[in-house]
Amino acid sequence: MYNAERSHPYSGLTARAIKRVLTEQFRAANIAFPDNDALELVMSAAGLDAAELILQEAYPLPSDICQKISDYAQRRLSGEPVDHILGWREFYGRRFSISQNVLSPRADTEILITHALANLKARQAPNILDLGTGSGAILITLLAERPDAVGIGVDISQAALDIARDNAKTLNVSRRADWLCGHWFAPLHANMQFDMIISNPPYITSAAMENLQSEVKDYDPHIALQGGPDGLEAYRQILNTAQTWLKPGGWIGFEIGFDQKITVGALLENAGFVDVQSHKDISGHDRVLCAFNEIITKS
Repeated sequence: MYNAERSHPYSGLTARAIKRVLTEQFRAANIAFPDNDALELVMSAAGLDAAELILQEAYPLPSDICQKISDYAQRRLSGEPVDHILGWREFYGRRFSISQNVLSPRADTEILITHALANLKARQAPNILDLGTGSGAILITLLAERPDAVGIGVDISQAALDIARDNAKTLNVSRRADWLCGHWFAPLHANMQFDMIISNPPYITSAAMENLQSEVKDYDPHIALQGGPDGLEAYRQILNTAQTWLKPGGWIGFEIGFDQKITVGALLENAGFVDVQSHKDISGHDRVLCAFNEIITKS
């Protein structure tokens, strides 16, 4: 007799056994992190955390969960990133919903968060502006870490702002965050000033866009990636008027490309910012540039 439970390729296997099978499939397909990807997909489909995965070792997964894992595996083997399959990405210990309308937050951006929080230590009830907010991961993380802070996230994409607003609600900071649609400073009121301006703007050169991995080029929005012929277009636009929006002594922080320390640093200095500092990511690449607005006030 036909047995539906035994018809599936993973039938009779435990979660850990299926994870091993997926790891080998992903490794054979030259997926960069086969073990991590397999673990994430199995845990999510089965609704288990890492400890529960071990505890459930003796119990085969039901067929509906096996089917879900199989579907996930086929999507991953076709090139779809794990975070897009699951619809979320973990960032600074929190889960953020993502889609093809926003740049999926990366671990490198956590370096920017670390140095922003260090600067905020000396500021009471800080007011933060996040330019090109996307999923809202930067601003929401800062607000979650600093319950006395308020902020505004600006993005040119209303679809991105809808995701950011949902993330803010999920992570309980929505009352302290506003979301404005427009190009950099354009949607702000003329009398606004901030303790901190922070941004992970598009910084990939037009030439480099052609050579991006398909997992990035095919799934992240190009508007959040492409920084013009030299990758500096967004920095120039922001720094053209950034000082007037930053309080005296205010801090500005950018994520940068690994080879942009000198060029973006020069743009900061030419715009009148002082004490320009760079910070490296976990791979040893320059990843964050920050500086201070020493004297400029709004006229």
